[in-house]
Amino acid sequence: MSILARPPKRKLHEVEALEDGHRKYSPSGLASSITSMSRPPSRRSSEHREASDSHSLPSLRELHSNRGSPVMFENSHLQTHRTFSQKASIVLIGIRGTGKSSLAVILAATSGRRLIDADRYFQQIVGCSRATFKKENDGFIYRQQEARVMESMLADNQEGCVIACGAGSMERNGQRLLREYAQTHPVIHVIRDPESIQSYLKAWDTQKVRHFLEISGPIYRSCSNLEFFNLSETRSDNVDKDNSNASPTHKIEPRSHTPIPFLTLKRVQRDFLRFIAFITGDIAELNSQHASFPLSLLPVESRTYTSAVSVPLSKLGEKGIDIEELEFTADAFELAIDVANPSAQPELDSNIADNISQAVATIRRNIIVPLIYHVESYTTPGGTSSPTRAPVRCTDETYLSLVRHGLRLSTGFLTVDLSRDDHIISQIISASGRTRIIGHFEAFQPLPGGWDGDEYMKIYERAKRLGCDVVRLFQPAESAEDNLAVQRFRHRVQSLPVSGLPLIAYNTGPLGRMSRCFNPILTPVTHPSLATQPSTQLRSDITAREAQQALYSSFALDPMQFFVFGANTTYSMSPAMHNTAFKICGLPHKYSIHQSPTLRGLNDLVENQYFGGSSVSLPYKTECIPLLHSMSTHARAIGAVNTLIPIRNFSDTNNLLLQESSVFLEKSHAGPIKGLHGDNTDWIGICNCIRRGLSPANAVRPSSTGLVIGSGGMARAAIYSMIHLGVQNIFVHNRTLANAEKLAHHYNRQDLHPKEAHGSGRPTVRIVASLSDPWPADFKQPTVVVSCIPAHSIGGQPAPNFHMPTQWLESPTGGVIIDLAYKPLNTPLMKQTRALSHRGWVALDGLDVLPEQGFAQFELFTGRRAPRRVMRSIVLQEYKDDEGNDDHDAIQDRLQQMDGQPS
Repeated sequence: MSILARPPKRKLHEVEALEDGHRKYSPSGLASSITSMSRPPSRRSSEHREASDSHSLPSLRELHSNRGSPVMFENSHLQTHRTFSQKASIVLIGIRGTGKSSLAVILAATSGRRLIDADRYFQQIVGCSRATFKKENDGFIYRQQEARVMESMLADNQEGCVIACGAGSMERNGQRLLREYAQTHPVIHVIRDPESIQSYLKAWDTQKVRHFLEISGPIYRSCSNLEFFNLSETRSDNVDKDNSNASPTHKIEPRSHTPIPFLTLKRVQRDFLRFIAFITGDIAELNSQHASFPLSLLPVESRTYTSAVSVPLSKLGEKGIDIEELEFTADAFELAIDVANPSAQPELDSNIADNISQAVATIRRNIIVPLIYHVESYTTPGGTSSPTRAPVRCTDETYLSLVRHGLRLSTGFLTVDLSRDDHIISQIISASGRTRIIGHFEAFQPLPGGWDGDEYMKIYERAKRLGCDVVRLFQPAESAEDNLAVQRFRHRVQSLPVSGLPLIAYNTGPLGRMSRCFNPILTPVTHPSLATQPSTQLRSDITAREAQQALYSSFALDPMQFFVFGANTTYSMSPAMHNTAFKICGLPHKYSIHQSPTLRGLNDLVENQYFGGSSVSLPYKTECIPLLHSMSTHARAIGAVNTLIPIRNFSDTNNLLLQESSVFLEKSHAGPIKGLHGDNTDWIGICNCIRRGLSPANAVRPSSTGLVIGSGGMARAAIYSMIHLGVQNIFVHNRTLANAEKLAHHYNRQDLHPKEAHGSGRPTVRIVASLSDPWPADFKQPTVVVSCIPAHSIGGQPAPNFHMPTQWLESPTGGVIIDLAYKPLNTPLMKQTRALSHRGWVALDGLDVLPEQGFAQFELFTGRRAPRRVMRSIVLQEYKDDEGNDDHDAIQDRLQQMDGQPS
């Protein structure tokens, strides 16, 4: 059964509600759970108008019932450890309509975990459904039976499972069992926006669903240790922007969405699998995901002159906020939780918690850099509209409630306020799981002795003792001398006899901007769209682009020259793509064409002391290998390079990993070149397009099959991309059989196991000799197809006019076909694939692949993140078909649907 298939709609009286367990919530617990920090009084004006029949939500009378109230444990979130065994079973809980069942199926299909549905498990054990058993027995017997079944389910499935729990599992005993299970296992509360839930259930109105979420939220959160917001893939254009009940983050949904029905859950799949890989510490899966963006393989704090764009939660709901535009020039994205008028309640208000979760989900969907979760300790009464009012420090209880919620979301980094007591900071750090902790200290006026005194060193040492991973210290600058003083402080820390924690230290205010430019890691930056100060006042902040420009204009970094090197490169769109990206990022680099009839032309590049790197085109992708001093593991496996990086410092020539890191970190520093490092990003472009077009129904499994047409250098990259994704059964077809056999031998003699953590076997490349042959009976039909042959005439020879044999296109769930050719854009293979779109086939072409490999190449060249949407746009704008085919309409349509979404 397709994992995208929805279960049949239940009758309204069967729709999941809180039932007995939630109706028994005590009045006092209910009162504390629905106290709002910032909700207008009209929010609950209709709560007493809810119907009490079986077609509606539970009435307030039922919700206030005192029968067997469940127990809520204070601070249970901080007592939970969030470091789990990679094999630990995962539990998903949430009300009906949040999509937890679909997420469970996606996770089971892609990870090999066994799927357990709690309702089906009950029926298998007891012999009848919950509803039948409940109807035939009184409430006491049902609750006893439910507790026994759930205890058995959790105890007998400790590893290798994903368990989806419905409302029946949330009885009082079920809550207790889930809290106990959460001490050693991920128990994830899945939530969703009220509009999507209402649309799915086809029952109630959105206001009732919102009120239902408000009441149920504290109960589900008390039983779980993690939270995932299932962000809908359809735009919320129908949300009334004047409706104060609407979550502000609805307005920042991605701008474009694929219209293909079977790709509906594609982005949800990506978001959820990355979330699971992070919380379980699945290093193999994380590395597989990060390989598309080389910078992601290096800790952000290990690179120099990195920046973090800081965006207040209150700003995210404003019209025109473009998350990707905020992120593309930065190395991290910091969400500042600036909740106004905080109360002193120990539990966070459900509405605020939901809005924070949705904001984090929306940011994650649009960025590829680490996310920092930062709770502002001081808020201004009346918000930013009252800048003259003094900030108010929020209570420890309020601060902890907001931080606890951040821990549940498992962001890459989370800050702790070092001005809080040790026991508060220790609680946070002990419950942080795999989230890295930034010890944060803000001085509103210089401490005694300033940066040259002892106070900041004491704070630094305290952060180290408490277990922080990074330290961030800053104070207002009173003179230009303070910028030199903070540099001296950084040098003192670097000179400590024992290796210390990464340090972020800078001055604030207009006089402190210079210190931000030269702070080496995670410098806080803003974006012009977030500007709040009038143009007539001195600015206190800097943008990422300004920070970059300052580094080059002060000679801390050098402008570099990049090239595309080949025998015939005049057609290349790479110069336009990279030069446009350099300009928008504030980098003074230049990318040019270097055409040469022989490999000797490479000498001109190596002798250039400003040489920063080169793309490599035909026929030199293999010819240049003997000239290299090192190669990436990817290029070595493929046997071809398309990227050259200069080596100016041999740090450790005997350690390949250290050598790669050293090469990668030497950016924008001119000087004599001692060697060349080779890499390959062609496979990344193909791999990302496979990821983009492969529906959740076709998630890669041990039985999945791939097919490559051709046997040249790009065919090598295509096979490697499939191996990287975990495809074990790969077939090659080529017109010249001997070349296909040579390609198969190249990979079959290697021992590549990219997915060992998931128990995958060794990939094997086989030959399918003739287009008239039936598909091999022992293997499933291919769901991943990459054509690596040209579609235009070459040397007077007619175009190949390649079509896929129909007997090779019988996959019941379709698949993805990528044609690397783009002259013409609408090749015969693309026409054939699009004609089969109703059967689940997705078509992608060379103009999809080119920018994807360019993103990775940009990172290798510059050590900076690529402006993805800009680079995609320029490729489409610069495209010209020399053979007179009219692709104008298709190009314009793609430009209108443009986004920079990671694949």
